Amino acid sequence: MAATCAGSEVVSACPTPVPGSREEGMLSEARTQAGFSILYPCQLPNSQRLSNTTVIGEPGRQQAELVFIGPFDLTIRQSQYPPAVSPDPSGASRITIDLFPNVRASLIERNDGSSSALYHLFWDRDGIFYEVQAAGPSQERRTILLIATSLQ
Repeated sequence: MAATCAGSEVVSACPTPVPGSREEGMLSEARTQAGFSILYPCQLPNSQRLSNTTVIGEPGRQQAELVFIGPFDLTIRQSQYPPAVSPDPSGASRITIDLFPNVRASLIERNDGSSSALYHLFWDRDGIFYEVQAAGPSQERRTILLIATSLQ
């Protein structure tokens, strides 16, 4: 005996907020306000959920921010202009990595072995500037890189 299931529902390879949820409404509103395509991460640590979105600026010079809550604070910024340059936090290390083909990123990491770590990854691609910031319990560097490379 064999069974076949068919349906018209399209399954996304990249999970986004549940349709009809508060999170989906916030993301949809931000995407409507922005004059550029706002990307959403396909990979997030367990228990992280979208808590706030903002879009500031005028078309051509806008910044969108997605804020997530969960085990640690996570913010993803996407902007039509470069981020403000500030000094690295005391005790932090900075490395340059190949994030995508022909795209280099800077990663600032402060992880002193305590329960509070800081990660700040930034790069630009196709005229848009991206930042991923995470603070809270120590996470593996690869988690931050996975979030960044999963933006779609």
